Amino acid sequence: MTPFIVILVGALLAAGAAFWTLRAVRRAGGDARAGRFVLLVCAAVSVVTLGVYLVNGRPALAGGAYASRLEALRQRPEETYNGEEWLAVLADDARRNPTDPWPHLATGEVYLRINRPEEAARAFDAALRREPRSVDALIGVARSIATMEGRFTPDALAYLEQASSISDDPAPWIYRAMAAMEAENAAETRRMWGEALARMGPDDPRRAMAARFASGQQP
Repeated sequence: MTPFIVILVGALLAAGAAFWTLRAVRRAGGDARAGRFVLLVCAAVSVVTLGVYLVNGRPALAGGAYASRLEALRQRPEETYNGEEWLAVLADDARRNPTDPWPHLATGEVYLRINRPEEAARAFDAALRREPRSVDALIGVARSIATMEGRFTPDALAYLEQASSISDDPAPWIYRAMAAMEAENAAETRRMWGEALARMGPDDPRRAMAARFASGQQP
């Protein structure tokens, strides 16, 4: 993606972080639904890999078996976790709740933040297998593809279009708008920002930016 698009993605993600977190917490508190165990083997391999890493490469954790080291990690405040520690905790959550999409969604976000988009795509796909209509997972796969390819490919856009067809969330329209900006399609850019703006609440911190771009103003 171009430098401007990268900066814009960062700004929008920061502005919408509170909205994403509240939505995720609400979903995490619900009952897990019956799902399929398509990626169970991959999840198990991830747990083993992370266990080896924690035993051999995490001096911040006390020595001992993986289970006791993980328990020691859970006793710490979450805000002190680094990326690898979050992955360990989330892998354990996924193992304990195999039908719940939430640990996989959060895992995908962590992988994107530490620049491991291929693994992020697999995590978001695992969430989709458990909740096929998850807008966050569809957007996550699209973001992972865009990060891997350096642009919003047709495959990435297909995921965003699916997300925008099943939800009134402005997020997929924002990403479709950014894809149009990247393609230098002015008319489509204005239309996509307008669609996003129409779905934003009055207190959404992204409204001013969306209104600016929907009116055709240049960044």
